[in-house]
Amino acid sequence: MSIRNCKRCGKIFQYDGVHKICKSCRDQEEKEFEKVKEYLKENPNSSINLVSEETGVEKKTIIEFIKNDRLIAEDLEIDAKLKCQRCGTEIKHGKYCDKCISDMKDEIESLTKKKDKKKKKSGRENMHVSDRLNNKN
Repeated sequence: MSIRNCKRCGKIFQYDGVHKICKSCRDQEEKEFEKVKEYLKENPNSSINLVSEETGVEKKTIIEFIKNDRLIAEDLEIDAKLKCQRCGTEIKHGKYCDKCISDMKDEIESLTKKKDKKKKKSGRENMHVSDRLNNKN
């Protein structure tokens, strides 16, 4: 593990390979998320500006909740449109549209299969001399 500065408050923390913010900022972010979630439960289809004003949670934080698939924009009226980072199609949550997610999964599967085929082909070439002698007998 390494030491990093929290992206939110700037304090030094022990990076666990996952979180980019310190534990106290994560706890604060979780409280903010709960506020937004509860507000939307009671006031569906509110604008992002109204949610921000009523909960005290910054607009950019609410947008991050949507991008990270914690909130779905169907319950929320957003001034700025979210777009797929790959193709630019308008999306309601996350970072990629369903089509791009499917395409990326297919690409990864294809690359994995190619890699597996290479391993199978090269398996005999990596045999030790003693293995080759044993195979001759």
